[in-house]
Amino acid sequence: MKWVTRPRIRLDRAACSWLILRHIDPQAEIDFVDWEGMAGAIAAGALPFHNTSVEDSDAEERTSFDLLLTEYKLDQTNPALVLMSEIVHGAEFKEPGAIAESEGLRAIAKGSSALSATDSEMVERMLPIFDALYAYCRRRVAGQRGWANADPAPGGRQRNGQGG
Repeated sequence: MKWVTRPRIRLDRAACSWLILRHIDPQAEIDFVDWEGMAGAIAAGALPFHNTSVEDSDAEERTSFDLLLTEYKLDQTNPALVLMSEIVHGAEFKEPGAIAESEGLRAIAKGSSALSATDSEMVERMLPIFDALYAYCRRRVAGQRGWANADPAPGGRQRNGQGG
């Protein structure tokens, strides 16, 4: 399926791209289309995401990541994605009192944006970042807060040849 969003993406739309590719439509083709071409792309069958005219909205609003989670009912089945949504929300809206991981994600996204020449490159740079964040969220909701490589491996040995 083809998905479309506005060009010059930032954190929320990069996170949406990850969510679409990893949890909604692994075969998705994501295009970045100016306003003039948006109606035609949608008429041709593309699914739009985050096509508001204002990037930074009132803190009461939900992120597009939140909206996709709800629309595809992932918020009902995947607590790690719900935690990830809290982090993305805090990073996107710079909320005081947001979950601590939000500010780090915001800094990484800004750095990735600075290194990226195109929207597609931004998505490619952020995919492994969001994969790692999701792995962290999965461990955290499972009650694991330490380093994964400190967990005992099967057979009672620690990973990376440490301890035993």
